[in-house]
Amino acid sequence: MFILVTGAAGYVGAPMVSRLLAAGHTVRALDNLAFGGAALLGFYPSGRFTLVRADIRDPLAAGRAVAGADAVVHLAGIVGDPACAAQPTLAREVNTAATVMLHRAGRDAGVARFIFASSCSVYGHSTQICDEDSPLHPLSLYAETKAAAERYLLAARQPGSMACTVLRFATLYGLAPRMRFDLVANIFARDAQLLHRVTVHAPEAWRPMVHVADIAAAITAVVDAPAALIADQVFNVADQGANYRLLDIAQAAVRACAHGAEIDTRHVAGRN
Repeated sequence: MFILVTGAAGYVGAPMVSRLLAAGHTVRALDNLAFGGAALLGFYPSGRFTLVRADIRDPLAAGRAVAGADAVVHLAGIVGDPACAAQPTLAREVNTAATVMLHRAGRDAGVARFIFASSCSVYGHSTQICDEDSPLHPLSLYAETKAAAERYLLAARQPGSMACTVLRFATLYGLAPRMRFDLVANIFARDAQLLHRVTVHAPEAWRPMVHVADIAAAITAVVDAPAALIADQVFNVADQGANYRLLDIAQAAVRACAHGAEIDTRHVAGRN
């Protein structure tokens, strides 16, 4: 298949492109390279990778990018609560408005399937395990922008038209070519190694976790699945056996990266 991946130079994007190329697909990337493009350099020798360097909000660039594509994997976004809170207008433009625009461009271009990267944060806080039928209760601007994009995508379904799939990612962790250290497990591992001290906010709070490589595998599975199984569906993407307290994650990071590092919960317990 010929697949457009937005946000291809990002934390999820680079492992995603690598997996798609390994599976024999051809990939076009759409990315503004805000964090650099080094993660993409190794893909060019395949002969099946090209890059459109542009802003996801640019409708002309989006139109060029979707032309001829069989599928769109839409990963581009302003990710996380702090980043969205710092630039709220940009977050709404990129996470919601650009998603709507790209979906329409893909549908008009005859793209067969559209896969949208959402987040488990759309559920808000819960004392129960959430499944795909759980009510949405977004508590941050980031979650609100993802929930709003979801609502549009699921309401825009048309029989016989582009198959749309929403994937709600759990909290990511793990190594990737374009690393992120604003993710809880990655922060703890970094601080254990470099500072020999891990500060844990709300140590009793729980987080569902999933490795970035498993996210890439899940998206590839949706790309390759029969359309009837994934069209207009929502799937949580998480490791059912990896639901941990933040304190548990900190302890695992210390064991793995710097045995004996201090875990500090004294001054931050109760904060979230």
